[in-house]
Amino acid sequence: TLLNRVLVQRVEGAKKTAGGILLPETKESDLQVATVIATGPGHYNESGTFQEVSVKVGQRVLLPPYGGTSVEVQDQKYYIYKD
Repeated sequence: TLLNRVLVQRVEGAKKTAGGILLPETKESDLQVATVIATGPGHYNESGTFQEVSVKVGQRVLLPPYGGTSVEVQDQKYYIYKD
């Protein structure tokens, strides 16, 4: 079980802006957006109360530039992050 972790799949960034300007590859990698694929139920915090995961399946989230664990399943790349 994922506990307080979230499984996400990165959304591929746009290659062009709405105005038609092509974005360089370095700018594309700066856009860290992902879709939540699965979440754990949550965990018990230090005071003993249950803390649910703050995101829901299907939501789009912003990712930190570093961290997360890469997982590959059936040629699809996913990442696991702590909530």
